Amino acid sequence: MLTIAILAGGLATRLHPVTKKIPKALLNVSGHPFIFHQLSYLRKQGIKKVVLCVGHLGEMIESYVGDGNKFDLEVVYSSDQTKLLGTGGAIKKAIPLLGEQFFILYGDTFLPINFD
Repeated sequence: MLTIAILAGGLATRLHPVTKKIPKALLNVSGHPFIFHQLSYLRKQGIKKVVLCVGHLGEMIESYVGDGNKFDLEVVYSSDQTKLLGTGGAIKKAIPLLGEQFFILYGDTFLPINFD
């Protein structure tokens, strides 16, 4: 089973001042937070497990997404904690949660692809 890692831990400095108080993944796009669109699409593609790699304001993402039940997904978290690890560090930390096969997405990118 393919697991998806979503990198959603950056500071999103290009979108300041908006992203000082809300993570980019939770910005409204067409009436819903961006991550709503990502997770809904992944579920429609047959994905069952997502690892959210969070950092800056990650607790807000975790509060919105929760365990993934409302998306019919299993969602687990890998948190940078107090020191942002960057792309490579976040992936390395998440490896134990990902399994043998995984795909990595950025938390601000929507890729309409067939995961089969």
